[in-house]
Amino acid sequence: MAIDLSLPLEEGMPGFPGYPGYETSQLQDYDPDGKVSHHVSMNTHQGTHIDAPAHFIEGGATVDELSLELLCGPARVVDLRAHRGEEITADVLESAAPDLAADRVLLLTGDVDARFYDPDFFEEAAVLTVDAARWLLERDVKLVGNDFLTESIRVEERPVHHALLGEGVPIVEYLCNVEDVLAETTVEFRCLPLRLPGLEAAPVRAAVF
Repeated sequence: MAIDLSLPLEEGMPGFPGYPGYETSQLQDYDPDGKVSHHVSMNTHQGTHIDAPAHFIEGGATVDELSLELLCGPARVVDLRAHRGEEITADVLESAAPDLAADRVLLLTGDVDARFYDPDFFEEAAVLTVDAARWLLERDVKLVGNDFLTESIRVEERPVHHALLGEGVPIVEYLCNVEDVLAETTVEFRCLPLRLPGLEAAPVRAAVF
C-alpha cells in the first residue's frame, strides 16, 4: 500500500488567511528554447506542510534540522471521524486511543478531504485543544500529523502550537486522502520537507506505505 497524503500545489488553492498564495509563471517554453522552466512563489505553510519548532519557539529547530529518522517510521492512526468539525480534546483522544504509545501519531477526522476547498474551512474544521496537546506530550509523542486545523485561528496566542513545538514536536498539517489510512491502526509514514535552511516550515510530500 502506498498512499499520497499531500495536497497538490496549484494556483487558486486555499491557504492560511492573510498569507500569500501559490503562484507559478513560465520562464522558458519548449519553442524556441527547447526546454521549459517555471518560477514558483508560495509561503512556507502552503498546502500539506510541516511546522518545525522555530515556527513559534525562538531558537527552536528549523525544518532543515529535523531528524530524518523522526520524519520516517511507524505511525499510530487515530480515527477521529466522529469529531469532524469539532474540538479534539484530551477526553476525545483518550476515548479514541486509550492505549496510545507511539513516536508518531496521525490524527484524522476527514476534514481536509471533505471541506478543504470550502470557503469556511478555516473557520469550521476540527481543532486541537491545549489539554489534547498536553495529553499527547504526556505520552511522549514526538511528531503529530493531522488533517484539520492544529488550533482555532480565533486564538491569537496559539497555545497548542506553543505546547507541541515548545517540546520539540513538529506538526504535519493538512494531510489528505485518509480514507484507506483509517482502515489501519499503524502505518509506515514518510514525510520529507524541502531542505530550507533557517526556515520554520516547508511543504512536504507525505505518504504511508
